[in-house]
Amino acid sequence: MTIDYQALRDAAVAVETEPMHQNFVAFRMAFTPSVALALLDEIKRLEDTNIDAMCRIAELETNLAALVAENAGLKHAMAVTLEHVSVTDAGQAGVAAMIINDALHHSETPATDAFLAEVKTEARKEGAYFVANRMLAAWEAGFIDDTAKNAADIARMILTSTEFMANAPEGDFDRSFSDGVLEDIAAQLRKGGNQ
Repeated sequence: MTIDYQALRDAAVAVETEPMHQNFVAFRMAFTPSVALALLDEIKRLEDTNIDAMCRIAELETNLAALVAENAGLKHAMAVTLEHVSVTDAGQAGVAAMIINDALHHSETPATDAFLAEVKTEARKEGAYFVANRMLAAWEAGFIDDTAKNAADIARMILTSTEFMANAPEGDFDRSFSDGVLEDIAAQLRKGGNQ
């Protein structure tokens, strides 16, 4: 049901400003039981959306707090290391750099790692969207000579791949497989094959 909020507001304001019988009747006509139920449904939907948003905000705040704690820990580790290493000549500067690098390399940062994994997954998804968009634009412009069904199937396959990116092994994001298949296709074409 579509609610005419302005008409409902106008009828309510009219009752407030001029409480006459005809204004009450107009308000009663605008504020029917179905309008009341629709408004209650909308309130419930908005409450649910608000609860979901509050949960997401709490999750993000927790993640942020973990990142801040890890960052503070790393800064503290560097400060402590620098306190214990007196850098007075170039030789000691190299030793200090090695100690700091070793300390950072062995630091565990699960919140940072999770955050970076999420950023990487989102970037990969955007890359897939870019590829699908470019492929369809090339097909639409006539640069790819194939059927609409095949173009749509390929685009859907590319877009569907985003569902599996978060759990895919790192090797799946290396282009070596694609390069190998393209080399095989090129070899077939040189031999006169067209498939």
